[in-house]
Amino acid sequence: MTRQSSFYGWKLLAAYWIILFANFGFPLYGANIVNTDMAEALHWDRTQLGLAYSIFQLMIGLPAPLISILIARRGARFTTSIGCAIVAAGALLMSSVVHTAWQTCIFFSVMMGLGAMTGGILVGQTAVNRWFNRYKGLAITIVHTGITFGGFVAARLLDKVIRASGGNWRAGWWLMAALSAVSAVLAVLFVRERPSDLGQFPDGATAEEAASFAARAESRDRVHKTSEEWTFADALRTPALWLIVFSALGFSAGYPLFLAHGNAHLRDLGYTPAQAASSFSILVLSSLIGTLLFAAISDLIEPRIVWGIASVFFAGGLLLALHPTGDAGLYLYAVLMGSSYGICFSAMMVLPANYYGAKGYPPVIALMMVTGVTAAAVGSTLAGMVFDRLHTYSPLFYAVAALSILAAIVLLLMKPARKAARGEAIAAAESA
Repeated sequence: MTRQSSFYGWKLLAAYWIILFANFGFPLYGANIVNTDMAEALHWDRTQLGLAYSIFQLMIGLPAPLISILIARRGARFTTSIGCAIVAAGALLMSSVVHTAWQTCIFFSVMMGLGAMTGGILVGQTAVNRWFNRYKGLAITIVHTGITFGGFVAARLLDKVIRASGGNWRAGWWLMAALSAVSAVLAVLFVRERPSDLGQFPDGATAEEAASFAARAESRDRVHKTSEEWTFADALRTPALWLIVFSALGFSAGYPLFLAHGNAHLRDLGYTPAQAASSFSILVLSSLIGTLLFAAISDLIEPRIVWGIASVFFAGGLLLALHPTGDAGLYLYAVLMGSSYGICFSAMMVLPANYYGAKGYPPVIALMMVTGVTAAAVGSTLAGMVFDRLHTYSPLFYAVAALSILAAIVLLLMKPARKAARGEAIAAAESA
């Protein structure tokens, strides 16, 4: 019987870690570095810069339902390889033909955004989810760290590549095109759809171990995890879902807002491009640390409580970023904002799984992604417009910090979604 030593799931996870590192992490985090230099060279204002990133944010979330259908019909390998190829093509076009803002919106925002989404986190989660049961949380967390670690490397590496090329921002796009092309090859060679295709079981278990896992899982009650089957319609009727959606607005708007405008904001305050890029690397590394911290405690402490506490720290980090003092302030905001974002994002991915189970999870997460990218796009665009009018980002930073504090209150007070309790209430009302 197949044992863990020859289990293919870990090889698949390694392949997706590299793919998400290159095809999702670099466009998501690195484009800010390249776009800032590009905007300066092409004499764009902050509204144009914010608009390009806002459309990109929409494209890495809004197509989620369509990508889910593509995965179901054509498989993870096809979907991943096509997505990586689209990002590579978009980056090549950015490096060779772009001279105007509308071209950037087409080739970067729409094309590369769609490619990153198609060959990114959704397909990675779906594929890895099929291969793991007992180690599901660990596996999904490791996949997420590929994106975060990619962002950590992207900020400094792209800045160095651009400086080494004499300030030629197009060199950054050449690097991203090469990385996504390699990712497409990895997807074709290493992605496999399901353990059964290779005669294996999830986690590398024996048939007997796989059959007994579900029964053992029922006894795990350290945090609330539903044992019932939920539909999307059931989930929509629970207050918990809408409170979770609201709680995601603060960090979903604030973090992308800072990715889009933070580099320019720090330069406005007098920091050098290298200092700004370095703080972004710390920001992303801290996000990785937050993600790993959440993975260690997510089965020990109710995720909504951890998320609520992290929301307070996110608000603090964002407010510190308004006027950091010296090098210490430059890195303190990055540590607070990055680590808290890593926790908030991870909790947002886990909480719906705990509340709504395997069947209810995909449509709920699709709703969360659509809400999150919409908040990100609105925040980034408004930040550019506010800056062009007031020459400061302060109103948006304060607004997002307030949303994060409200989210903390909501999360700490809300109750888990309980389908059975709703059914009992209906029965009681009918009998009365």
